[in-house]
Amino acid sequence: MKREKKEQLSRTAASGIVALVFLVLGFQLAVFTLKIIERPEVREAAGGVPSSEHFPASETVTGAAERAEELTPAPESPARTKFGGYPRPEKKYAAPRPAPARTFESFSFDPNSVSLEDLQRLGLSERQAQSIENYRAKGGRFRRKEDFAKMYAVSDSLYARLEPFIEIPRIELNAADSAALVSLKGIGPWYARKILDYRGRLGGFVAPEQLLEIEGMDEERYAGLAEAVMVDTSLVRKIDLWLAPDTLLASHPYLGTKGARSIMRYRSLFDTAQWSLPHLQSQHVLPPETIEKLKKYIVIQ
Repeated sequence: MKREKKEQLSRTAASGIVALVFLVLGFQLAVFTLKIIERPEVREAAGGVPSSEHFPASETVTGAAERAEELTPAPESPARTKFGGYPRPEKKYAAPRPAPARTFESFSFDPNSVSLEDLQRLGLSERQAQSIENYRAKGGRFRRKEDFAKMYAVSDSLYARLEPFIEIPRIELNAADSAALVSLKGIGPWYARKILDYRGRLGGFVAPEQLLEIEGMDEERYAGLAEAVMVDTSLVRKIDLWLAPDTLLASHPYLGTKGARSIMRYRSLFDTAQWSLPHLQSQHVLPPETIEKLKKYIVIQ
């Protein structure tokens, strides 16, 4: 009986010792776990912040907040964030390349014939240059520099830069054909025929102002084309006043039938040794203004 009690006590003592051992081990495990949780990296991963109970009782709320801020590790820079065990590589962005600046040239050009390529060299875009080509293809013509400025594709600043280089060839009245004359402002086929007929009877123009002598040509129409024309006096055909037949003299606008008869009468009355323009004028054969005009059209042998 006593033996059984001793064995029971021994078993109870052994169980108590085992329980005590497990209790001690559990306590140590709990302490170890708490320490692990308090480590900064574990707290950061869990998103936790130390509570006020971990601070000494004497510490104020402000002090606790400051301590918590000190204990909270600063977030790592994005460049240092772990990426597969290594720092995340920094992204490098290439700066966009600036568009190459266009270089413009300045040279003399005729807007009526300049090529598309040369227009772009002068500073116009491809679209602007094409609009000018379309205008010319439809029969448009630049008669004066100011006409080029009227194109919607030509800005004020562009025209100001190009204006000194615009050269529109003027039409030479003594060599121009009907097509060239029609290109003049205010001149249609009817006026072109009038100009050619008057030029043939004159022998050529010695001044652009002679266009005003043509029937129907007024100051306004002439002003619209005056800057676009010129004359080459070397192309003027002259006549021999003393040897030309009466029909040729009569066809000249400054003589006509009446003037031709007066010249023929003068040649029959006076010896050839006396023939001269001063003598012709002194005999009142022709008005002084007519003689002045004829000086540029006659040859006296």
